[in-house]
Amino acid sequence: MKLPEMQNNAVDAAEWAKRKRNNKRLGYLIGAIVLVIFLGSIWKYRPF
Repeated sequence: MKLPEMQNNAVDAAEWAKRKRNNKRLGYLIGAIVLVIFLGSIWKYRPF
């Protein structure tokens, strides 16, 4: 069985670059939220 050849065109490349950028931004946002929650919990239960 012969597999069909995939076409790499500029539209797909631009779309994947856009998705990669958005995924990176989403990762930074989620990381910042997690960091704020972590630091807030440390501040709430500080030992002094």
